[in-house]
Amino acid sequence: MEYEYAYKVTNLDEYLTYLNDNFKYVEEYEERRTIYRNPNNTNARITYKKGKMTLDFKENKLSNEDLIVRKESKAIVFDDIDACEDILSFLGYIKDNSMLRNRIIYTGDNIKFEIDKYIEPEEAYVFSFEGDKDICDKVNEDLKELNNKYKKED
Repeated sequence: MEYEYAYKVTNLDEYLTYLNDNFKYVEEYEERRTIYRNPNNTNARITYKKGKMTLDFKENKLSNEDLIVRKESKAIVFDDIDACEDILSFLGYIKDNSMLRNRIIYTGDNIKFEIDKYIEPEEAYVFSFEGDKDICDKVNEDLKELNNKYKKED
């Protein structure tokens, strides 16, 4: 089960300062993801990053809330996109959309931060973190001032 806070924000600079002061930088990479939707309220996601293709599944819970709790599978690595898309089609998944982004990862004890700079289909910034409920709730409270300052209202 994934316990995640996510914020679409107008600027990432102060968030990155907060992370650099309090957490461990792990890596940065470019990622392309294609989403496939199924009427059973799950998504399949084919992700290209660091020369590998992976497939995973996630509950299709869309929300405007800051916190979302949903089931998510582990990713499997594959090397034949046609076979993978054929299997998804057989299972009733329909290709929906694609995105390109740069992702920066930071970690701490039982928490992982994902800072996304979206390039396609539109430019946008997303600051998110997931992990242990108590730790995520505390970090969310610590970031209240920044979120009030930079959170983008759609």
